[in-house]
Amino acid sequence: MTPTAAPRVRGANSLQLRFMLVVFASATLLALVVATVAYQLSQARALASGRSSVESLATAVEKTLAIGAYARDAVLLQEVAGGLVRNELVDVVAVVAADGSALVKVVRPGAVERQGATLLTRPLMSPFDDKESLGQLRIHLNDAKVSADADREAYTLAAVMAGQAALLALVLYLVAARMVSSPIVRLASALRRMTPGSGERLEIPSSHGRDEIGVLIAGANELLDSNERQLKVERKLRSEVESMEAQYRQIFDSSSAGIFVLNEGGRLINGNPTVSRVVGLSMGELRDLSEDDFISRVFNRPEQVRQMIDDATRRGETISADLELVQQGDQRRWVHCLISVQQVDGQTVEGVIYDITERKSDENEVRHRAEHDALTQLKNRAAGQETLERFVAEAASRGAALSVLCIDLDGFKQVNDTHGHQSGDEVLVACAERMRAAVRRSSDLVARLGGDEFLIALRDVGPEDAVLSQVMRDLVDGLSLPIRLSTGEEVRVGVSIGAACMPSHGMQAQELVRAADDALYHVKRNGKQAFALALTG
Repeated sequence: MTPTAAPRVRGANSLQLRFMLVVFASATLLALVVATVAYQLSQARALASGRSSVESLATAVEKTLAIGAYARDAVLLQEVAGGLVRNELVDVVAVVAADGSALVKVVRPGAVERQGATLLTRPLMSPFDDKESLGQLRIHLNDAKVSADADREAYTLAAVMAGQAALLALVLYLVAARMVSSPIVRLASALRRMTPGSGERLEIPSSHGRDEIGVLIAGANELLDSNERQLKVERKLRSEVESMEAQYRQIFDSSSAGIFVLNEGGRLINGNPTVSRVVGLSMGELRDLSEDDFISRVFNRPEQVRQMIDDATRRGETISADLELVQQGDQRRWVHCLISVQQVDGQTVEGVIYDITERKSDENEVRHRAEHDALTQLKNRAAGQETLERFVAEAASRGAALSVLCIDLDGFKQVNDTHGHQSGDEVLVACAERMRAAVRRSSDLVARLGGDEFLIALRDVGPEDAVLSQVMRDLVDGLSLPIRLSTGEEVRVGVSIGAACMPSHGMQAQELVRAADDALYHVKRNGKQAFALALTG
């Protein structure tokens, strides 16, 4: 994998720039505070310096002015006062006599006498008697000049401080870039170029061997070591998982059992090739069931499968049953199915199916042989009695009618004795077919009780229903027709039929058979080849 280029950190995202701005702002704030204090101090110092300078001048001319005031020499006073106002710090110089009269007053050219200006006064004493006051020297200072000097000095100091702040910020920026930011950026770039688990490590520069950058690089190397160890473990686990998945996939694909997984909606999530083979669908058709109802498409009774899923969910265990698949062609296909439900991130249905069509066919064949007469393929005595009892129970539960017919072939013994058992068997087979044809409905019962005795049960048929008499007439007519034997000969048999109906003649199977049998013997006693309905009690 080719590492991507390291992103450039610019603008407000740069730590260097933010650090410089913080330093510069702090230095500027400090400079403003210092400049303010310096302004006050400079102004006070300038004012004090001005007073001191003016006082020095006043001291220098004090004796001369005292002599001029003593002599009332206006020219001398004017000359000395004029000399004083030549100083930019002085606006007005006045000499006032002891009586308060002005001896001289000189204003510096361009100056304006202001109220409230700083006033410096010096007493003028007699040159001959230091206790005699001759007047007073009054000097008005140029406060504007003093303030301007103070402002200039303060501004100069502030500019120097701001310059120092800017220079300090720049120096710190360059130092931070060289000592912190650049090593970190190089470290990040080196990390991005590394391939995970490759064994590459970062080199610690000698200049950063014992500082924070060195600690950072050492920590990054330890992290790389840990990452490499973890990757080795992960690769090993992944290899093991892939190997296990391959084994499970092989087992899944080659299993003799069909395995399928359904989602909560009954749609196919996964299925192995055996499922395709068992249900008779191609893998492509099977995959299409991911968008269809797998249960309805595959199983003949979907409601039974859904009930199994509900039972497995409720009981938390695997449910199994034999299920018939949707028929394709003439063959009925069966599977033994095991259903379990997993409740992880929603409901998942897991199913396993085994093809038991052959077993089911064998079971059905065994059951058919057990329940049917081997010669006529009609229900045998045991199966016939069991079926009759079921018919009676169903009719009783529904309040429905049921008719039972006992049938005996007349003249069968003669055919059997005359033509042999083979011919007798042929007669029985032919009579069984004619009975089935006369009864018509597959839901009714036709059974051979033994020898030439037969039993018929007609569901939902009562004594007054035309169906009962019609069936009995058809039986008499059909069974009386000649029967051609395999030898080419024709034989005839007759038939006697006795009938009993539920509930008129009883509510139990034995009662109905007994009543029908009594009616049968009544027919036999009265000429045979007829049918009769049992008498009601």
